[in-house]
Amino acid sequence: MDFLVLPDHPASDALGRCLPAGPARRTLRHPSGRPWITGHWSADEAVPAEAGPRRALLLGTTPATPGTLARLLPGPGHLDGIGRRARRLPGSAFLLTAADGDLRCRGDLAGVRLLHHARIAGVTVAGNRPQDLAALARAAAAAGLPAGAPGLGFPDEDAPALRLLFPFAPLPLALRPAWHAVSAVPPGHHLTLYANGRHSLVRWWRPPEPDIPLEHAAEHVAGALADAVAARAGRAQRQAAADGTARRGTLSAGLSGSTGATGLCFLAAREDVRLLTTSWTSRDPGDEDTRWSARSAATLAAAERQRERQRRRAAGQDTGQERDGNGGGRRNKGTGKDAARERRGRRGAGAPPPPEAHLSLPYADAPTCYTPPTDARHGTPADPAGPLAVFREAARLAHRARLVAEHGSRLHLVAAGADALFGHRPAALNSLAHGDLRTAARRAWTAHHLCHWTARDTLRTLLGGRSYARWLAGSAPRAPGPGRRTGGADWEPPPALPPWAHPDTVATVRRLLREAADEAPEPCAPLRAQHDILRAALHAAETVRGADALTAALGVGHEAPFLDDAVVEAALALDLADRGRPGVHQPLLTRALRGVVPDGVLGRGTHTGPGPEARAGLRVHRDALAALCDDSPLAARGLIDPDVLRRHLTAPQPQPPALRALDATLATEYWLRAVAPGHAPAPAVPVPAVPAPAGSVPAVPVPRAAPAKGVPSP
Repeated sequence: MDFLVLPDHPASDALGRCLPAGPARRTLRHPSGRPWITGHWSADEAVPAEAGPRRALLLGTTPATPGTLARLLPGPGHLDGIGRRARRLPGSAFLLTAADGDLRCRGDLAGVRLLHHARIAGVTVAGNRPQDLAALARAAAAAGLPAGAPGLGFPDEDAPALRLLFPFAPLPLALRPAWHAVSAVPPGHHLTLYANGRHSLVRWWRPPEPDIPLEHAAEHVAGALADAVAARAGRAQRQAAADGTARRGTLSAGLSGSTGATGLCFLAAREDVRLLTTSWTSRDPGDEDTRWSARSAATLAAAERQRERQRRRAAGQDTGQERDGNGGGRRNKGTGKDAARERRGRRGAGAPPPPEAHLSLPYADAPTCYTPPTDARHGTPADPAGPLAVFREAARLAHRARLVAEHGSRLHLVAAGADALFGHRPAALNSLAHGDLRTAARRAWTAHHLCHWTARDTLRTLLGGRSYARWLAGSAPRAPGPGRRTGGADWEPPPALPPWAHPDTVATVRRLLREAADEAPEPCAPLRAQHDILRAALHAAETVRGADALTAALGVGHEAPFLDDAVVEAALALDLADRGRPGVHQPLLTRALRGVVPDGVLGRGTHTGPGPEARAGLRVHRDALAALCDDSPLAARGLIDPDVLRRHLTAPQPQPPALRALDATLATEYWLRAVAPGHAPAPAVPVPAVPAPAGSVPAVPVPRAAPAKGVPSP
């Protein structure tokens, strides 16, 4: 799915002519005839509505119908009123509305549906993909339309330096697109486009007060999760109906054995769809993920067989006998292929789905971690939006997508966001201390001993009171490498640069962090606990967007029910004292899934890291990855020391900090190669950009960026 939103302004006519026409392009128009929303989307992910002069379009996954949406349009409050009334809709979708010449664009709270905007030809244009805005800006400039900001349409020279930060760049820099003069709409904000070509950005959402006790919060989470999964099942049904190839839709879901993934699978099994679960088999025979996923798959299959028997009994059938047509005595159903064929023929449209299937994906049959995107057998396309957050797993995700597509799935459920929303987060101790210092101190003392925090780190976690802007200004790394090992928690994990970062990169990052702090950015929430949760959810959403872009060409979309607005709000409302109960793993999620997931596979308190698979992948692809250092665009821009990077890539056992930093560096390296092939540092020389997906705004030449110039260290 891709779309652009244009205001009802004369410049939109000219911009519309810059877009390639084609049978796949869909366009909704203003009453004036000018383009309003134009792009590519399928019928199962679009819900249009109209009520008098007011119009709306939902793009994404939603159970809403045109009638449902149309009933939300009339009423007080202009565009704000429509937005308030639409909040009760489950699912995950963009909401695009129009009334009296004003346009409103809204995404979601986690950032799965992330909006962007840019000033092009004198007007503000919105869209869901930054590369489309950049491509439109280049096409507009080529057509002789008024130029926008300097550098508009080309890669941002500072963005690669920020992308080297790990575990991730802090907000608001984490939302900075890789394309110059394109801005993201922060989650929880909406963008309004006016007919005069201008725009406004307003925060429409605030997090709820964390005062709901565990039992009540679990009920809210359970209901929101059930609605989220039902929305995906409904979309799968619409896909099947549109295809005409099956009476019933198919959903696939990852079954890693974690509490979140297991819960999604058991919830999906209750829907009237065929469920296909998948799990990876590790090369480590003692891997707990493999053991837990196998146990969960067996339990899920047994539960489905039990439900099937109950359905048949409720329909007057039995496994060996069934009532005759007069409702009297029983007759034997028969055996063999003829009887099975007869039973299948008796199933009507409302019959229960066939038993679930499970795909175990052996490591020997799958590509390894760190498979280069240019690999002859398992290569993957670049995402022009920016470096892939799922770079390490890209080839494996594409491999899984091909397999589930062969089994009829076009939607794959992932548990992204479950750990962010329900896991233990040390920052909660700081927020809890504001209302219950004794409980917070007791838990901080426990963490001090179990996690080996220093006394200083423990006190900082518990009583630290720096504003977000002050923390941001002080978070800048002073040198390459992970820096001093710290415990405890602050607003966010402190960003670090890899040991191969050039000193000029350190200076650039420090400058960008200071500039961001000078703007006094507002945190996601006043409480550190909620800000930390939302920041982690935003990172999870980035992985979902990356995975979705990676597999879209294979016909499979990634869906993250845990990141739906209703689930996020329900998780944030939990009383802080109940969030981190000692000895209980994800207490809120575990309680919400009780009665849905059997106790034997519920509440797993361990998780296997990606270490063995990641190290195996580095060993397999060591030579190909090390060869990047010979002509690295990152090195050409003065961002890394290629010799230091080569040393870490070829090390027999990369250290954990270096392993964590490699993902961001390699993703950025390959992204630069994709958007600017022949990346030698010759400024303003046009070269072909990465091809756009079929039917989207065509890519036009991207200039080669000049080497980043060093900024004197403060």
